[in-house]
Amino acid sequence: MTTETQKPVSEGVTRKTILVVLSVALLINAGVLFVALPLLDGLLTLKYSVRFLDLYDLIGNNLAHGNGYRIEAGMGETLMREPGYPLFLALVFKIAGYHIEAARLANLLLAFGAGLLVMRLTEKITGDKTTALVATVLFLFYPGILIAEARAGVEISFIAVLMLFMLFLYQAVEKGNVWRYLVAGALLGAATLVRSEVLSFPLFLLIYLVLTAKVARERLQAFVRVAALSLGVVVVISPWVVRNYILTKEIVPTASVAGVAAQEGLFTCHQLLPGRDFWTVQDDAGNVRAQLASQLGVPFEGRYYYQFFYTPTDELKFNRVLLHKTEAEYARDPMLLATCGGKNFFFNFWFLGKTWKATWLNIALQLPLLVLAIGGSILLWRRCQLKNAGLVLTLILYVPAVHAPIIAHARHSMVIVPFLAILASVTLVWMWTARRAHVLRTPGEVNPMPEERLV
Repeated sequence: MTTETQKPVSEGVTRKTILVVLSVALLINAGVLFVALPLLDGLLTLKYSVRFLDLYDLIGNNLAHGNGYRIEAGMGETLMREPGYPLFLALVFKIAGYHIEAARLANLLLAFGAGLLVMRLTEKITGDKTTALVATVLFLFYPGILIAEARAGVEISFIAVLMLFMLFLYQAVEKGNVWRYLVAGALLGAATLVRSEVLSFPLFLLIYLVLTAKVARERLQAFVRVAALSLGVVVVISPWVVRNYILTKEIVPTASVAGVAAQEGLFTCHQLLPGRDFWTVQDDAGNVRAQLASQLGVPFEGRYYYQFFYTPTDELKFNRVLLHKTEAEYARDPMLLATCGGKNFFFNFWFLGKTWKATWLNIALQLPLLVLAIGGSILLWRRCQLKNAGLVLTLILYVPAVHAPIIAHARHSMVIVPFLAILASVTLVWMWTARRAHVLRTPGEVNPMPEERLV
């Protein structure tokens, strides 16, 4: 068994090999995005949409045309989506026009940038270039990631910023400088402006740092360092918060759709049964929200999934009512929250798709990745390297925990696929090493186990 500072023995890969593999991967990825998936669009519609989703493109297009941060030109400004990705799309649309192909190309480039960060982070954790390359290829060709690129979803940009944050966080933890934590916090703030679900990650980080501290002095330092990181977050997201305060006279650091997410999560917990597809349950939840909006007596548009309001104050009011109703139902039955949260954390977040067929396909794809990732964690533990992956494991646990009390389905798990790929690649390389050892074994020779070869 190795110590933490020892590296797995590997023949290694040269820069030329890495360049060739990534170039081929780029060409194959482009073919999948621009040829294969569009041809399959009709078959994928009810399972994995490869069209614009979730309003980001509408806001980005309005920004590109100078109409402001709104979903429709005639509506009021909105808080329904964080500004990071719409601003990025606005730049893309300004350059190349309002076309999904332009957004796909931008996402393809972002994905490969994220892939390079996956490679760097994997090498930092494992000390092995081969494992790093395997992790990158696994991430780039993972079906869920390809679908996210094809529909130009927010996931790829979020992953890219999140990977950059994680690399800087590793440097901050390694060096211990407060200014490095401040920089890492600024990057976490940037990630929060893409998707605000990571806003409370500093709390999980503090718990991790305190639990892994060896002496009381390190625990005190953990509070100071996380405070610096949190300050970086606040500085970066402050323009968005100030803008929202000017519009609503309330401090709103996130998007305004928390009430929608909570209501849909509770409704799904009640209504998602065998024989009912998730997308029909989502439509029914949207109809319930539309009825509530009508009862509030405020002007709005939209009868199915989204309801759009003419003022941001009405938008906030609507979501606040939804959130309060959901909280009240959970308060009446605390076990309901535990039940729904458990379903979200252990199943929906990883596997739930638009249809039950899609869900079974998700299980077939995601379960092997999870098993490989667990295997990689065990191998790192046996090599005394598990602490190297501690920050990654903390994030992997954090994201589904955030979704547990609201809404969760398999799309949400895509943001942690690169981190799962890092752990899974450890298992894959170990399996390959074991296979080679078996093939190369001479008659009568005792074949050393892969772990023994790592000494």
